[in-house]
Amino acid sequence: MNEYQRYLIEEFADEYAENHMSRRDLLRRAFLIMGSVPAGLAALSAVGCGGDDSEEDIKAATQAPSPSPSPDASAAVSPSVAASPAGTGGAVAADIKFAGPGSDLLGYLAKPEKAGTYPGIVVIHENRGLNEHTKDIARRYAKEGFIALAVDLVSRGGGSKSDVAANTGALGSAKIDDLIADMKAYVTYLSRAEGVKTGGVGVTGFCFGGGYAFETAIASPEAKAVVPYYGTCRLLDQLGTTKAAVLAIYGQLDNRVTSQAERVKTELAKSGRPSEVKIYDGANHAFFNDTGGNYNATAAADAWTKTLAWFRQYV
Repeated sequence: MNEYQRYLIEEFADEYAENHMSRRDLLRRAFLIMGSVPAGLAALSAVGCGGDDSEEDIKAATQAPSPSPSPDASAAVSPSVAASPAGTGGAVAADIKFAGPGSDLLGYLAKPEKAGTYPGIVVIHENRGLNEHTKDIARRYAKEGFIALAVDLVSRGGGSKSDVAANTGALGSAKIDDLIADMKAYVTYLSRAEGVKTGGVGVTGFCFGGGYAFETAIASPEAKAVVPYYGTCRLLDQLGTTKAAVLAIYGQLDNRVTSQAERVKTELAKSGRPSEVKIYDGANHAFFNDTGGNYNATAAADAWTKTLAWFRQYV
């Protein structure tokens, strides 16, 4: 079990323990992430979420998606999507495709309506794949005077689908080096796109995407500024090599991820680049997602203001 597989398994085990996910859903995601039933069961046991699952339960979890006790956050659409669809309210947007290092890479590019030169921002989705919520974030950036590219890290598997568990499984079973290579390609693509200010771009990501924002800060010299939201940093001992200005954002109640915050602060200080760690009191994991149950409007609004200011200063 690699670092991102463990991260995903632990996150879904937490959701199951909080009654936000059925046992069948948990099993299916674990099997898809780990690539087999035995590996999935072993992974759940390793994080303290093993169970006396019957053969019938296991078979059902391998066959088809199952409903969760509560709606999946990725299926919902925030009010801003309905109020400001692509092409209105100051942004124009469209799906894109270009040749990547291992397959065609897919994404969603949002620009300000007015032609001009703008800083570029790469947006990395949560573990559910590229969905309407992430596309909405790209449009929000466009309306604030950025050209934003929302990536699809399920591209090598044909792109994100409506089956959220399948997207999560594809992300969890992917080779970490492949996804880092894809992220570097997305950064390069946006840095050379028409209308994007020369000299590098910004990168932000959420949850799983926050982890890959850290990866990109380390791997891509074209990333000038990076803002990971509640992401786990896999390579803490390499964080001091980043060339990016990094603002790391956490929720105080998100103990599993926020436990890294002090170490992240220490390692970032070694880079010699501007850096800051911000922990929001009373906020939990995924507090920025306004389609999810952990949404914290006060923390999200302040984090958005700080993120925009960071990118305007350093990109």
